[in-house]
Amino acid sequence: MPKIAFIIPFFNEERNLKYLIEEWENFFLKNKLEIKNFKFFFVDNGSKDQSKKVIKSTAKKIRFKILNFKENSHGLSCKFGYLRIIKLKKNFNYILQIDSDNQCDPKYFTKFIREIKKTRNVFVYGKRASRKDGIIRSFFSSILRILVFFKTSINIEDINTPYRLMKINELDKVFKNIKKKYGNKKIGLFNSLLTYETMKKSKITWINITFRDRKFGKTKHGSLRMLMLLFNLILNLK
Repeated sequence: MPKIAFIIPFFNEERNLKYLIEEWENFFLKNKLEIKNFKFFFVDNGSKDQSKKVIKSTAKKIRFKILNFKENSHGLSCKFGYLRIIKLKKNFNYILQIDSDNQCDPKYFTKFIREIKKTRNVFVYGKRASRKDGIIRSFFSSILRILVFFKTSINIEDINTPYRLMKINELDKVFKNIKKKYGNKKIGLFNSLLTYETMKKSKITWINITFRDRKFGKTKHGSLRMLMLLFNLILNLK
C-alpha cells in the first residue's frame, strides 16, 4: 500500500467534518486497510465555527494535521496543501485531494489504488459521471469544459474534479512548470489549472464516480463568484 497524504480544505464545516472522519475511519477498518499509511491534512480557510475542535475530538484512528491558510479560497488552499506535502515527499508517495463536504465517497478509493498498482499511472482522477450536487454546479462545469476547449483545443473530461490521486514526484514537476509559466498569479480555480497543465505533460486515468450531494449545509460559492473564478482561469490559461 502506498503512503498517501490526504488534502482536505474546509471552511466552517464542523458538521460535515465529523461525518467525514467517521466515514473514512470506518471505511479503512471495513476494508482492512493499514491506516498508518495515510495521513489527513485538513486545510483551514479561516473557519469561524468549531471545525478544528471537531477534527481533534472526532479523529480516533487516523493520523492528521491541521494547516492554516489565510484566504477563503478552495483552489488556493489546495495549492497551499499540495506545496506543503511536496516538501514532505520523502514521507509520502501520493496525494489524494477530496472535499470536506462528504461529496467524495470513500468506496472509490480502493478503485484508485488498484488502478495505480495495475497500470502504474501516476495521475488518477474521478470523473463525475453522475452528479447529485445540483444542476447549477453541473452547468458551470460544462461551461468551463467548453471554454477551456475553445481557448486551448484540449478537451478535458472533468477539469475541476476534487477526487484526484497524484504521485508526488510527478506532481512536483507539474508545479515547477506552473511556477515558470504563471509566476505568482492567483488563480482561484487552481485545481482546474493543475488538471490542464498535467494533461499537457502526462496522462490522466479517469474513473467514473457518483458525486454525492453535500451531507450538511450549503455551498459557500454563489453563482457570481463561480463566474468570476471561471473567467479568471480562462483569461490566464496559456
